[in-house]
Amino acid sequence: MDELLTFSVYLVYGLAFFAIFFAILFRDLSQSRISMASALPTLAAFGLLHGLHEWSELYLVIYADDLGSVTGLATFKVAKLWLSYIALGAFAWQMLSVTTWRQIRWIKALGCAAFIYFMFSVVIQYWALTYSDYLQLIANQVRLIFGFGAACSAGLVMYVYANELEHEGHGASKPFKLTGLALVLYGVSAGVLTAEFGIWVIILRTVSAILILIFIWRALRVFDRERDIQLETRLQQSLHDVKLRELGELSSAVAHEIKTPLSSATMGCDILERQLPENDVYKRQLTRIRCGLERAADISQEVLNYAHKKPVLRERVNVQDVIYNTFELNRFRLDGTDWQVDCQHDLEIVGDAQALQDVTSNLISNACDARKDGLIITFKAYQEQLNAVLAFKDNAGGMSEAIIANACKPFFTTKPKGEGTGMGLAIVNQLVMQHNGSMNLYNEGCGLTVEIKLPRYLK
Repeated sequence: MDELLTFSVYLVYGLAFFAIFFAILFRDLSQSRISMASALPTLAAFGLLHGLHEWSELYLVIYADDLGSVTGLATFKVAKLWLSYIALGAFAWQMLSVTTWRQIRWIKALGCAAFIYFMFSVVIQYWALTYSDYLQLIANQVRLIFGFGAACSAGLVMYVYANELEHEGHGASKPFKLTGLALVLYGVSAGVLTAEFGIWVIILRTVSAILILIFIWRALRVFDRERDIQLETRLQQSLHDVKLRELGELSSAVAHEIKTPLSSATMGCDILERQLPENDVYKRQLTRIRCGLERAADISQEVLNYAHKKPVLRERVNVQDVIYNTFELNRFRLDGTDWQVDCQHDLEIVGDAQALQDVTSNLISNACDARKDGLIITFKAYQEQLNAVLAFKDNAGGMSEAIIANACKPFFTTKPKGEGTGMGLAIVNQLVMQHNGSMNLYNEGCGLTVEIKLPRYLK
């Protein structure tokens, strides 16, 4: 009965670690922007190595009588145990490098000191003890330093990292914390308690391994959700690019057909102006015709600019820097204007800095055109989970609901005829869509608020 129980426990014990290995192996982490992704392959390696260790240990337990006289067997057992725990220690070290926990340097210093002590002990004790006692000492130190120490360090750091993951907007805080606690429990059962206490120690280790598997499986769903968002983003971007390309081809053809007769008409005005006698009535009529032609040429150019927007860059951008740079560039328009910027200093997105400057410049231009005197502009930017929210507010009187419903349509404008092309908010909306974001306009107080949501990780 004891032999059957031992066989079953070791079988499940090793299987749990193999399952941890495959749970990580079958996930594509290459495109993940979650910092922990770089450390997970090392955890998978620990699962594989420790699973092999435990199943080989099962073999050694079953055939202990037959293998009792095999030379070097004790050394092999210590070596494979050490190898598996080195992978766990490497995972703990990598986790320390991806978190901002204040105690990192102290834990790293303690880890380095423990490793140096272990290596020193390996050399010194070799000459002071018998071979069997020496191996037993090394095995105990491997379990204590690399088993207990590495597992507890990894568990504590993962617990702290869960809070950072929640702050970043990825969620999954609870399963990561539970994984951390399960690692600590495993560290105690594998590093402090030994098999000499009885089969219940092996059972406790097995339960700890199963808990690590269950919780890490749930925690890894955050990478699945991230992958789904990336695929959806790429699909939306692809469809948007196709629409822009089709619109660009149509607009190019139409604009070319329009510009040719416009150029001919303008040349005709120039010739007619030289041929007609000096007459104020003639000059007024020609000026009116020329203004109409120039207006048509401007509109055709705006169509081309709208349809042929260049793809946005994919680089890390500090939102605060972009906003302050834009306000500085528009300072000449903001003379006599009270403007305030309240931006989270470490807020970053992956996008195009120039495109974001164009967005802010257009919003500033619209606010300045809507109200000349006593203009107050407030700009706020903050993190909302996986999004960056940019809120631009003015006191220029706002818009009616009917105007808001049409404000982002190309060529829609409330300005007097001949002033503006109505492309400002249309271009802003297009740039936001190219960043896979959304824009919402609403009246607040005595002005209009433009709220823009941009994903912080654009792929």
